[in-house]
Amino acid sequence: MPTVKEIAERSGVSPATVSRVMNGSGSVTAGKRERVLAVLEALGGTRPQRRSGSRSMNIGILLSDSPESDSHAILQKLAFLAGQMQQHWNLLLLPAGILPQELEARHLRGELAGLFLVGHAADSPELIRALRRIPYVWLNSHHSCGTDPTVLMGNEFAGRIAARYLKDTGCSRFLLLSAPSRNPGFPGRIAGFRFELFSHGETCETVELRLPPGRPGFEICTDDEIEQALDAALPHFENGTVDGLFSPEERLTALLYRRFARRRTAARPLVVSCNHTPEYLTGLHPRPATIDLGPRMLAELALKELLRRISGETPRADHVAVIVTPQLIPGDLPD
Repeated sequence: MPTVKEIAERSGVSPATVSRVMNGSGSVTAGKRERVLAVLEALGGTRPQRRSGSRSMNIGILLSDSPESDSHAILQKLAFLAGQMQQHWNLLLLPAGILPQELEARHLRGELAGLFLVGHAADSPELIRALRRIPYVWLNSHHSCGTDPTVLMGNEFAGRIAARYLKDTGCSRFLLLSAPSRNPGFPGRIAGFRFELFSHGETCETVELRLPPGRPGFEICTDDEIEQALDAALPHFENGTVDGLFSPEERLTALLYRRFARRRTAARPLVVSCNHTPEYLTGLHPRPATIDLGPRMLAELALKELLRRISGETPRADHVAVIVTPQLIPGDLPD
C-alpha cells in the first residue's frame, strides 16, 4: 500500500490534499483529485468508494503506551466526544497494539478520517511518521513532543482557583493533600495552588500520602490502601490547626470524607476538590467546593480542531495548544 507522502510527491500536491481526496472531505479541484487517484492506482492502491450523502466517516481514538491511569477519566472524555459527534460521523476505539502502517492504510482507504490520541508519550518513530500524514489532535496529553496540536485541561489554573477560593472565604491555615500520581497533569494543580498562596505571602503545609511499595501512583491503589495512607495523615488536620484544604483529585476527596465520618472528626477544614465528578461528590456533607476542569469543553474544542484539519482548513497554527479554563463550583460554607 503506498503512503500518503509517496502519493503527494508523485502527484505534486500536499499530503493534506491526498487526505482530503481519500476521505472525500474538504474541497479539491477535479484536476488534483484525478492526479492523486491516478498516482494511487499506479502505485498499486485502490480508489476509495465515492461517498453518498449518508455514508459515515470515522474518527479513531488511539490510546498510547502510557495512557491516563484513571479509566474513569478516559471513559468520561470518550463519552463527551461521542456526544459532540455530528451525524454521519463515527468514533472508533482502535486496538492498543495497532501498527502505525495499518493506521495509514486505513486512512488511505478512506476508513479513517482522523485521530484523537490519548496518553502522555509520543510513542514510536513509526507512529510519529504516520501522524505526519493523518489529521490528528492530542487529547489532554502531556506528551514529550510540545509541537503537536493539543487540547489540555488547565491544571495549574485549577490549583490557583482553589487557593483563591480558600483565601477569599477566610481561611488562613492551609493544607495541601498530595500523593504520587501517574498523571503528569496532577503536579500542575499542586504547583498552581502553592504559587497562588505564595504570591499573596501565604504558606501551606503539604501532606504527601505514603503509598504501599510497588504503587507508583494512587490511581492504581485500592480504596483500602488509600484509606490507610489517609489514616496515617489524618492527625495533621484533625486537631483544628488547618482550616482550608485542597485535594487535587476527587477520589482522594471522597475517601478523605469517608475517614472523617468513621473517625467522627468534628473540626473539619473547608475542602476544595478537583474534577467535579458527581460519582465521587454525591453524599458528601458538607459538600466541598470543586473545580470543574471542563471535559465537555475539552471534547468540543478538540473535535473542532480535528475537523479543521480533516477538512483542510488552515488551523489556528501549525502547532497549537489550547488550554481549557477551569470553573469553580462553590460548596457548602460553615455556619
